[in-house]
Amino acid sequence: MKFRPYYILVLICLLLQTTAQCQEDWKLKKDKNGIKVYSRKTPNFKFDELKVDCIFEGKMSQLAAVILDVNNQYQWVYKTAKSELLKQVTDADLFYYSEIECPWPFDNRDLIARMTITQNTSTKILSIVAKSVDDYLPHKKNLVRVKYSSALWTITPLSNVQFKVEYKIQIDPGDGVPAWILNMFATNGPYESFKNLKDKIMLPAYAAAKFPFITD
Repeated sequence: MKFRPYYILVLICLLLQTTAQCQEDWKLKKDKNGIKVYSRKTPNFKFDELKVDCIFEGKMSQLAAVILDVNNQYQWVYKTAKSELLKQVTDADLFYYSEIECPWPFDNRDLIARMTITQNTSTKILSIVAKSVDDYLPHKKNLVRVKYSSALWTITPLSNVQFKVEYKIQIDPGDGVPAWILNMFATNGPYESFKNLKDKIMLPAYAAAKFPFITD
């Protein structure tokens, strides 16, 4: 049986429409202290995707300096027990390890991720991508390896001293955590992390940060 180009085009449109319908709109879960946390369900993924919208005072380089300082990530990322730089590929490309605390009766998780930073030279929009790399290190005893994690920071300058952040993350924490429990409590972690991050970027250690690959 031969398909004419017209029928193939109709089939593609139907498939795209079905995918779009399966992906729900963002639902606002928390709005406090200028931090908005959203969630939505996505096709073929049992854990909710999360999004944070927030406006920061300061320069984008300050935010980048905090995020790239992965050895001190445990100081502001919610429930992070340990964080460590594994490999510095370039100033804007690195691998890091983190251990995440989980409440009883669940085991703690660990995660290896690769983080890269790029900037659009025309718009000055900064993009930070952090994706899990499961096979970078062997699994550790008494820790459950995060199966999948993909985070995207989109940082848009509003003025010389203010910028907007949109943060999206999808994560599968691995065996042992029911999806309904994680989805119920997931919005608190991003909110607490961003609340800490707002204070963190104003510290003297990050206030004068500059990078050759970032134009504020």
